[in-house]
Amino acid sequence: MTGVRARRSRRNKKVNTTKPAKKRRNKQKKTLKIANKTIQKHWDESKTLKQNFKDLGLACDVNKSLPLVKKKNKSENEEVEKMDTENPTQVVQELEMQASNSEDKTERRIAPGEARFIWNLIQKYGNDFKAMARDKSNIYQHTPNQLKRKYEGFLRSSQDFSKHLTDSS
Repeated sequence: MTGVRARRSRRNKKVNTTKPAKKRRNKQKKTLKIANKTIQKHWDESKTLKQNFKDLGLACDVNKSLPLVKKKNKSENEEVEKMDTENPTQVVQELEMQASNSEDKTERRIAPGEARFIWNLIQKYGNDFKAMARDKSNIYQHTPNQLKRKYEGFLRSSQDFSKHLTDSS
């Protein structure tokens, strides 16, 4: 058996206070991973983030570029970074073109069971969502508005539900 002193010394171990060699080394400069091809093409590695954003015609800090004017604290000392909206840069024009031509929105996938559920409600009630909400097959107790969104999504969907809808009949 060990004595009281041995137990006490085991409890009060000192943590190594010297930093390991890895942490003492100078930190390396982190490289940015830019997902957008347009911005990546015009990015200058020798400049800082703020300088690059300014040259590209983008706002680095939205709160500074579009400040909220507070009625109580109007101080003229604050420096506001203004955006040039009249003369957009080539990068901004390319980004606007990409946004206008974009078809990135993916369609929400509707499960076959949900499609069958909505199809049965449509056959019973048409587009009477209050009656759909009161139906006994509405076991998840969807509200009329939820059912309306599901109905509209079902009608907009380009999925082929014919196989699933004929099985339930």
